Amino acid sequence: MKKSLYSAWISTILLFLMCSNVYSANRVFLLGGQSNMVGLGLRGELPPPYQAAQNDVNFWNNGWVPLAPGFSNKPYKFGPEVAFGRAIKDALPKDTIYLVKYASGGKALYNDFKPGTGRNYIEMMNTFNAALDNLDLAGIDYEISCMLWMQGESDAYESQAETYEGNLTNFIQVMRDEFDTPEMPFIIARVLNHFGGTVPPKIGEQTNPTQAYIVRDAQVKVAETIPHTTWFDTDDYALSTDLDEVNNPGHYGTQGQLDLGKDFASAVLQFIKTETKEMNR
Repeated sequence: MKKSLYSAWISTILLFLMCSNVYSANRVFLLGGQSNMVGLGLRGELPPPYQAAQNDVNFWNNGWVPLAPGFSNKPYKFGPEVAFGRAIKDALPKDTIYLVKYASGGKALYNDFKPGTGRNYIEMMNTFNAALDNLDLAGIDYEISCMLWMQGESDAYESQAETYEGNLTNFIQVMRDEFDTPEMPFIIARVLNHFGGTVPPKIGEQTNPTQAYIVRDAQVKVAETIPHTTWFDTDDYALSTDLDEVNNPGHYGTQGQLDLGKDFASAVLQFIKTETKEMNR
């Protein structure tokens, strides 16, 4: 009888611990894309707590450093990682968070990020693998929890929209193969309709539908077709008012970048919530 009561007590404690999210993980998040992933938000406009270094979130900068604004194309700018990292850590306080970002403005998927041969693809993989190798050498057991993707504007701008669906489908598969993560969630932020849009840049071609809408439709179709993939809309984000960007309304401003990071986090947490439920069964 005593043994039975003891076993029941142990089972109750274990169930409580599992339901209390005592399970913790070393989570790696991969961030990739072009200029809106690089980030054009202005550091001086950031509200707290984003202005200061986030000592509880790790960011890869040729070594692990606290997440902070300034890891953009200029030290006074920031990208979606600032809000994303904060939201993820607040939602998963017991987990250790690692962010690895590679982004470069004006780069297309059909050539620059083309798996295997694209220059930016190679640079991206070198960045990702350097961070993961560092964790391996440190003996840290980690999981790649997700990849975030903010890209597609250049494929529209360069009139390659028709190839985007196939290229994105292949890219997602290659990313999962590269890291041996067949069910790695892949989150797509749908691009704006500016580049290759209704009034396309000179380099673009007017089509019906426009190049931008072809890319946007492809992103939705891919997300709704490939398992463990999702998308969200960015059309209502505040655009950049920086003087450097006044003639280019295709970029998100400070609040837009914060919203982008938060929406990425919300999408990711839907997958992690499901994952945690499965573990607790």
